[in-house]
Amino acid sequence: MLRATWRARTAPWWKDLREFWRRATSGEERLWKVWWLTGIPMGWTASLLVVAAENLRYASDDYFLYGDALDVLRFLIYFAWLRLAWRCAGNVDRPLWTPLARGALSAGLVLMAIF
Repeated sequence: MLRATWRARTAPWWKDLREFWRRATSGEERLWKVWWLTGIPMGWTASLLVVAAENLRYASDDYFLYGDALDVLRFLIYFAWLRLAWRCAGNVDRPLWTPLARGALSAGLVLMAIF
């Protein structure tokens, strides 16, 4: 009986994840969740793509375009995260964080485009 009660109260992890994405894409999620829970994996992915792109460029001139394709993919991944964080930037306790977050996102976009 106790086991059945416990199962009834907990939702599967994928339902929680689906709810998080629904709230984040509609701009209802808290900024700190979007910034840290999606920003850290985005940063790891972007770093991996930079290393892979540079390795392809150094391997041979034949692979130069593949490195460029990985750079475009990196930019698109950052842009997707930027859109999520931008939408949720207003969901903070202190209004000061909204322009700071948006400024950091804009600076990151410029840096992603340059490098």
